[in-house]
Amino acid sequence: MTNDDGGGAEEVERLRLENEELHAEVERVTGVKRHRMRAAAAVVAIVFAVASFAVALPGAWARRTLTNTDTYLSVVGPLASDPAVQEALARQITTAVFEAVDVQSKLTEVLTDKAPQLTFLAGPITQSVQGFVQDQVQKILASDQFQQLWEQANRIVQSQLVAVLRGDSSVLQVQNGQVVLNYLPLVNEALQQVSSTLSSLLGRQITLPTITPDMVPADAVAKIEAALGVTLPATFGTVVVYDSDALSSVQDGVKIAQQTLFILIAILLIGLIVALVVSPHRRRTLLQLAVAIAVVTVIERRLGIASVNDVVNLVPPENQAAARAVAEALIGWFLDYTVRFLWLALIVIVAALLSGPYPWAVWFRGAVDDVVHHTLRGEEVPPEGSPSAWIAEHRTPVIAGIAVVAAVVFWVASLSAGWWLLFAIVFILLELIAWRVARGPAEEEPAAA
Repeated sequence: MTNDDGGGAEEVERLRLENEELHAEVERVTGVKRHRMRAAAAVVAIVFAVASFAVALPGAWARRTLTNTDTYLSVVGPLASDPAVQEALARQITTAVFEAVDVQSKLTEVLTDKAPQLTFLAGPITQSVQGFVQDQVQKILASDQFQQLWEQANRIVQSQLVAVLRGDSSVLQVQNGQVVLNYLPLVNEALQQVSSTLSSLLGRQITLPTITPDMVPADAVAKIEAALGVTLPATFGTVVVYDSDALSSVQDGVKIAQQTLFILIAILLIGLIVALVVSPHRRRTLLQLAVAIAVVTVIERRLGIASVNDVVNLVPPENQAAARAVAEALIGWFLDYTVRFLWLALIVIVAALLSGPYPWAVWFRGAVDDVVHHTLRGEEVPPEGSPSAWIAEHRTPVIAGIAVVAAVVFWVASLSAGWWLLFAIVFILLELIAWRVARGPAEEEPAAA
């Protein structure tokens, strides 16, 4: 009876142990599966977050810079005082004026009629007159009148551009399929400056019309043609900002950016949160997110810079400086924010690495703790072999090295006032820390007798 009872108890115990082992194995397998599922979910969240960031960043730039009138004018307004832009406009306006009246041909006709032997002077005289006109145009471009005209013309262009990108085809119908920057008022002003010369060349009194920036270019050109009695090119006095050839693709892109920008930002935030919550290795996930965003930012930044170069290469060499000024002004906000995102990503990467379990990170945290401890409590002697002891033993080269690095940074780097102040504070703190750690008990001032 006893043996049977003992055998039964052993069997029960064996079954209980097997059941516990089986349960433990099930828990292990379930835990592994759960771990893998969480890791996979974190990867998916990272992909969504990074993809939405990649699309949202240029979308935010387009929404802020191109579709907001005040922001657009704040970007392009200062270009009116840019020397490269003024020079390009003066040259283009002067060329437009001479296209309008064909000065050299008219002068050749006059000389042929009155002094045939002086016909060869038509070219040099035309160049002199052209120089005079360009000087007059430069004065106009340096005036407050030009600043007002520039802002008014760009306000009209921006409203037309936004209307077109949002699908309002009436703008394109009026402008023959294009959005143009109308500088005809400036051309007309330049023509008025030389109206007496034109009257002499054409043999009749020239009365130029009043041209305003909001006037349809085709109508303005027709009025100038009637006043001068000449035929002008269809593009006279205008710069094409947008052509309808790329209408559908650009409209689709802007429409998507407008409608989905806030959705993309929401997906970005949700993706970041989900990735960090479900990830079994949050520090690693944070590091992956920061690295991915940094890579995307660098790629988009390089594409932005390349687009500026592409635009500049499309214009004639003499106007490339002006084209670069305009392109860099338009893309400036985008480039500034990519730098900020890169700094943020770098800070996150450094923080994630320094807080990790890596041997070098553990050593670094210990070294910082040792230095901070002996900085705050300078009366203690640093233990032999510690970072503080090493600094104390090499005080002079350490302090000199910090000073040399500071000098090199301030000499080589081009820093703004804010960055200069920040680096100055950092280097001063490093010098104070090195001095404090190296200040042993022997250097304490003797107590008063």
